[in-house]
Formats: sequence, C-alpha cells, structure tokens
Amino acid sequence: MVLGVWAQNVPESVTSTYALTDVTVVKAPGQSQAGMTVIIKDGLIQAVGKNVKIPFDAKPIKADSMYVYAGFISGAAYVGVPKPKEEEQRRPRRSEIRNPNNPSNADAGIQPDRSVRDLLKADDKSIDELRKLGFTAAQVLPRGRMLPGKGSLIFLAGDNAKEMIAQEDISLFASFSGSSKGVYPSTVIAVMSKLRDLYHQAEQAKAHSETYANSSNGMRRPNTDPVMEAFFPLIDGKQRLHMRASNPKEVSRALALQEELGYKLGLYNLTQSLDYSPRLKDVDLYLSLALPKAKKEDKKKTAEEDEEKKEPTAAEKEMEMLEARRAKSMATREAYAKDLDAKGMAFGFSTAGVKAKDIRPNLKRMIDAGLSPDKALAALTTQPAKMLGIDDVVGTVEKGKVANLMVADAPYFEEGANVRYVFVDGKIFEYKAKPKKKKKTGEGDAADEAAIKKVEGDWTYNINAMGQQMNGKLTFDYEDGSWSGVMSDPTGEDDPTDLSDVEVDGSTITFTLDMQGMTIEFELEVDGTNYDGTASVGAMGSFEITGKRDPNF
Repeated sequence: MVLGVWAQNVPESVTSTYALTDVTVVKAPGQSQAGMTVIIKDGLIQAVGKNVKIPFDAKPIKADSMYVYAGFISGAAYVGVPKPKEEEQRRPRRSEIRNPNNPSNADAGIQPDRSVRDLLKADDKSIDELRKLGFTAAQVLPRGRMLPGKGSLIFLAGDNAKEMIAQEDISLFASFSGSSKGVYPSTVIAVMSKLRDLYHQAEQAKAHSETYANSSNGMRRPNTDPVMEAFFPLIDGKQRLHMRASNPKEVSRALALQEELGYKLGLYNLTQSLDYSPRLKDVDLYLSLALPKAKKEDKKKTAEEDEEKKEPTAAEKEMEMLEARRAKSMATREAYAKDLDAKGMAFGFSTAGVKAKDIRPNLKRMIDAGLSPDKALAALTTQPAKMLGIDDVVGTVEKGKVANLMVADAPYFEEGANVRYVFVDGKIFEYKAKPKKKKKTGEGDAADEAAIKKVEGDWTYNINAMGQQMNGKLTFDYEDGSWSGVMSDPTGEDDPTDLSDVEVDGSTITFTLDMQGMTIEFELEVDGTNYDGTASVGAMGSFEITGKRDPNF
C-alpha cells in the first residue's frame, strides 16, 4: 500500500544493543528470578544477571517489572505460507486424469521434493500475528496432501525467505490424505502402500547412485528423480518424517510404517490423548492447539423460568443427552495435554491450521483443564527446542544464546497479560498493551451509540512525512463490542492492511499499523466530519495526519 514507500525510507536502528533492566527473567519453566538485567547485542544474549554492566551504546527498553521469556517455538506451522487459491487446492477428478490408476505425482499429492523456501512470503500477515503472541521460531511445512514437501526451521523476522530460514529442509512431511475418489491412492491403506513403495524405490535409487559414484565402469548412469532423492536424507537418518496423525488409529498406522521402514518419526496435529507406549519413546509429538469452539453460557434464563420448568419432552431429553456427550468430548479435548503429561509423555505444540486469535484462549482452556503453566511453557520453549535439536541456541534465557525473547507485562498465562516486546534474532518488535475492557457499547447507552456513529465508516487520510504526501482511506467497523479497521490506498490495487489495537474513547481514535517490522502508532481527534492527529514511528518522531469523512470514497 502507499505507506510502503514511507516504510522503505525508515533508517535502521543505530544500535543492535539493548538493555532490559529490573525484569523478572524466566530462564526456563519453573526457573525465574526478579530484579535482573538482560543485555542483547548483535543478535545474541550477551549477559543475564543482577550486577550487569550496561554497554554505553545500549538502548534502554522500558520493561521495568516485566517478564522475560524465551521466544515460543511452533513444532509444526504454516506461518508465512499463504493458503493456496481454491482452484489450486482442488483435487483433480478421475475424469480429468489420463491414468487414474497411476496418476502423476503432482495429481496424487506427492511432492516431497518441494522446499518451503520457495513458498515462504516474508510479508505474509500470519508471521506478525504469531509473533505478537510471543512466537519467534517455527518448523514450517508446505501445504498439501500425502507428501507436501520439506519443512524448514524459520525465525519470524526478515525481508525474504533467505533471511528467515535458520535451518533449511530439516524434515519431510506426510499425511494420510489421499487423492480424489477413484484416483490412486485415495484411501488410507492405499496411501500407506504408496508411501511404502516410494521408500523402497528410493532405497534402490540411493544404492544405485552410491555404487555408480564409487565405480561407474559398466554401469548405467542413474536417473535424476527429485522425488526419489527427497527420501535420501530420511533413509540416512538425517531427517525425520513428520506424519499428520490426529487420532489414535492414525498414530497406530504411522507407527506401523515407521517400524517397518526404520526412519525417524514425528507426529503432528495430535488432537486426542494417547496411551503411553515404548513405541513412542523416540517419536516427536506435537499437539494441535486447535480446540472445538467453546459454547457460550446462556445467561438469559431467570430463576423463575427454572422454577417453572416442566418435565422435558422426548426431543428435549434427546437434546440434553446430545449436549452432555458434546460437553464430555469437549472436556476430553481440553484435557488431552494434561493427560499426556500425566503419562510422562513430553510434547510440543503445533499451530498448523489454528487461527492466531484462538491460540492464547485455547492455551488457557488447557491450563484450566489441569495442564500446569510450567508444562505449557515447556511445550512452547524447551521441549520443541530439544526435539528440533536447537536447544543449544534457543529455548531458554541464557548468555550466548540467540536473542529470541518475549517480554510480557505480567506472567504470560495470567489473565490480562500483554506481550510488549518480541526479539527475533536480536531484532526488536514493540507492541502496545491492550487497554482494560470498558463497558460494551451498543447496549442502550445513547452516548455510546452516538460515539459509534461518529467514528464508524470510511475516512480519507493524508500524511506529510519526510517531504512525502501519502493518502488513502481508513475504514472503521464496530461489531460485538470491539472495533476493527483497515487502511487502503486510493487506487484499490493493493490489499487493505489490517489495523491493530483499535480503540475509541469519545472523539479520540487510537490504533497501530505494523509494516515491514515497523510499528506506527496513530492518534486521531475527530471533530464532526474532520479529524487531525499524529502518526508516530519510534525514534523517527511524529508526523501530522489529517482527513475527513467520505462515504463515497
């Protein structure tokens, strides 16, 4: 959008050294100490302690009495990988394939040679959405079906895939999702058979290549097959196959294949508790952070209505039984992390397929169901770091480790805690604290109704910054007790950019806009059909912004 020109002209910070003073450092789950200082320099944690000398060039960060954690790690995620268009996701029908009994690899969803590097978009909004929650790293996988491709470990900051990828092609991903009906392999058993055949073919291809490399005399030159070659690191034990397995039956099938073929195994997007088994000892487990939507409690019924309640009808009794089964199923899902921990099974979390806005509420539901906050923190930090083999560089707050950190203004799992700063590879991102919730508007309060009408709708904007005039449209919406908004350019060629932390207090509108690692804070004062205000960009200072209501923009 038009502000992108502004963002490109913002100079980089004059220092890469930061000082967090008088903070509580949560070194690892269950290990915290107050009154500490943390020094970050050149992307690393330079010092952690009480009597730490602050470098002369360190930029002080306003974090007094805040809490410093290791940045969170998602063991399996789609972050930064845009969802394909509907036509790209569609599975080809049997009539569209020349030989449905032996379709091409692409038609069958077999693309293990794909690298997530070629799919990553550094400006995808999912990166900042996850980072705002405290995540700094993720094992990212391609989207797809049976064999969607190779996963990479990425840090959640950078202008391109090269800058973001910390370790490339570290794993291979698979699922039991087959082809269209009538196209091989379409069933779970057929997928297992196909995976088994591909693995054995890859073993033969690898053996042929190695023999030819040692002595090519009298041998046919091996064919170059990217699909076969994608299995070579798996066969050598240098990669792990991560299988999507949501339920115990899929877990059992994944284990059966692993035991037969002998590769290292990981299971992701688990949604149901498992019984402990020695077979799972060396398997990486990533539990899905998705939960069924919680049912809102109906508070409308009065005591009088309860007293007058008549004997339920047969249909009402059936509905009550159905609701009881749903409630039991919900309770089981919410408690599955606690159950695995009680069985002594270590795990991390998967954010694949979960909306960012649901992650913290779902973590709270798991904790309310019995998972201890320390175990939840371990599943977000130390455990995935260990499983991914990166616990020597991230996962705890210690001198010498990469500065992947999250700073919250209260213990993270406490109600109302805000993530205020996130450091990724030493790069700082600042986030505003959400103000305490006020009385919801739109409930018969005439003043509130007037405030909504005063702000809701389309407005023009004009910013004068560094000699440049930038203009476009702001749109504010109010729904279900909260405000949202977008900023658009005047041409409509670029997608609108979502506004964050939109708040309206009388005639004052405040919000933030995150762009290319830069947080722009806005404060507008509405006067009838016009407004004026400021757009602030940290050390760069503030710039004037003006605009007016324009319903026909």
